[in-house]
Amino acid sequence: MNSTFMGIEIGKKGLSSHQQALHVTGHNISNAANKEYSRQRVIITAADPLYVPALNRSNAAGNIGQGSIVSTVERIRDAFVDDRIVVEKDVLGYWKTKSDFIYQTEIIYNEPSDQSVRNRLDELWRGWQELSKYPEERSTREVTKEKAVNLSNEVKHVYRQLYDLQQNANRQIAHTVEQINVYAYEIRDLNERILKAEALGDNPNDLKDRRDALIEKLSEIVNISIGRSDKDELIVYIDGENLVQGEVVHPLLALQDPENNGYYKVVWKGTETDVSIKGGSLLALIEVRDQILRDNINSINAFAVNLADLMNEVHRDGFGRNGKTNIDFFQYINVSDNVEGNHDLNNDGISDVTAIFKVSGSHKIDASAAIGIRGTLTFLSNDQFEIEQQIDYAETDTINTVMKKINDAKLGVAAYINHNGEVALKGTISGHNDKKNFMIKHLEDSGQFLVGLTGILKQSGVQGSFDYRRINDIAKFLPDREHITITPRYNPAAYMAVSDAVMYDVDNIAASKGKDIGGTGDYNTANGIGDGSNALLIANLRHKNVMIDKNTTFNDYYTSLISRIGAQGEEAKDRTENQQTLLKNLVNLRESISGVNLDEEMSAMIAFQHGYNANARMISTFDKMLETIIRMGA
Repeated sequence: MNSTFMGIEIGKKGLSSHQQALHVTGHNISNAANKEYSRQRVIITAADPLYVPALNRSNAAGNIGQGSIVSTVERIRDAFVDDRIVVEKDVLGYWKTKSDFIYQTEIIYNEPSDQSVRNRLDELWRGWQELSKYPEERSTREVTKEKAVNLSNEVKHVYRQLYDLQQNANRQIAHTVEQINVYAYEIRDLNERILKAEALGDNPNDLKDRRDALIEKLSEIVNISIGRSDKDELIVYIDGENLVQGEVVHPLLALQDPENNGYYKVVWKGTETDVSIKGGSLLALIEVRDQILRDNINSINAFAVNLADLMNEVHRDGFGRNGKTNIDFFQYINVSDNVEGNHDLNNDGISDVTAIFKVSGSHKIDASAAIGIRGTLTFLSNDQFEIEQQIDYAETDTINTVMKKINDAKLGVAAYINHNGEVALKGTISGHNDKKNFMIKHLEDSGQFLVGLTGILKQSGVQGSFDYRRINDIAKFLPDREHITITPRYNPAAYMAVSDAVMYDVDNIAASKGKDIGGTGDYNTANGIGDGSNALLIANLRHKNVMIDKNTTFNDYYTSLISRIGAQGEEAKDRTENQQTLLKNLVNLRESISGVNLDEEMSAMIAFQHGYNANARMISTFDKMLETIIRMGA
């Protein structure tokens, strides 16, 4: 026979179930504005029946219900949508960070404005043009000097800001690595607390919400994936490597890389093996530092060194108002004090390379005439491997044809005809090591193109080849040192300036071309203060494709630099906006699944309240029934 008090027990269980349901509803309502919260739902199920089929059961109706119980408090979450958000936040973090830094780079160039390198360069060209008309006036010389000073200052300013932005990106990489580790340890701690709670039979939904929120924040920083196959151990991967495995963390470390100017690289702490970074803001920071800003810094360096070198090349051949010649217009600082160009590249205190920026031939040539000789030129590839690369030339080729082959090969060497009609070779930007910028790495000729025809090397073949990896190899060139320029100091844009000789006395500005006395083929005598032909030669550099490796003028080179960063900025901005729209849609989808709807919660609260009241009335009814039975016994 069933217990007399069974009805009260059923009512008590109903009260408990609906009371817990009201508590969960109140918890949902109180977290309605919490973006990291997932709606919870009480699952009320029937309690186990009183009897089960067996031979020793009592002779009465079986499987009599015992009311309700709360089997679980369910967290409403869609793992598929969560994983999509993790992936898309990784993409958003990448493009947003990239967009922010490119925008700052665009601000540095300050284009278009009066206070920009391009405007300052145009003013300098006009200054030389004006000086060619009035070379006898000191005022036009002063104006030209001041225009050059303004340009130099602007170039240095752009360089310093680009350099500071690169340093900032480097510091942010270290900070981001620290933030990854902080999130990783917080996820580890939550894993531990969740595992302990689940071991006791609880369902720690709020802790899981906090863990998922941390995973989303982490996904915006670095490319992660989540492993949920083991219910006792959530795993966070970075490209297949464990960052967090249950209660174990494998932290990252920002380690200075001597192969990359001491900038930070990201490694696994303990093993110091490189971390495979393929997404998130961390990848954007690395690419901005090592690619975008590096390219911009190298471009402004190339602009500065080539402008200074070519103006100096023409200026040295001219004569000043005071009759002086062989004077640089722009300051040029060699990377080495050694007159042989010997330089300590790896900073071990011992010279290990011969650093040559430019070498000119000693023979004036007709660039359009067939060379009439055959042979093979050997250079080194412009990458970290520095593999020998060969360029063949034949009798029917012209000087222009051979130079085009050299320039098209992009081997770190540019060839051109200088203002004296001689073939010149100069080093360009290194493809892998900035400290090797503007160094000619290898020159070798099996025939007579670089030897007898142009007068650059002394001897053909391997024994006559120049290689920068040997010291004192400047001896492989013909002995006229006026035709050889040592590599400039690292980052030449940082110290671009008008030479002291011009700063102290504008009469040293070589506006005059001079004249050839004695038929030597050299302009060896001043042609009077009224001659402005040399200033005109310098002014005409504006219209020549003197940026040989890019086959463009100075102005076009700088304009293309601005256009490139502008295009990169536009792409990053568009990608960021598209990604934000995609993420907004995904978040809205998740909100429709996991978000708290106050109308629904109020309806549920009323239903649970009525259920609670009904169970209370049922208990009251059973109480009156018991009271009747007790009075009958009395």
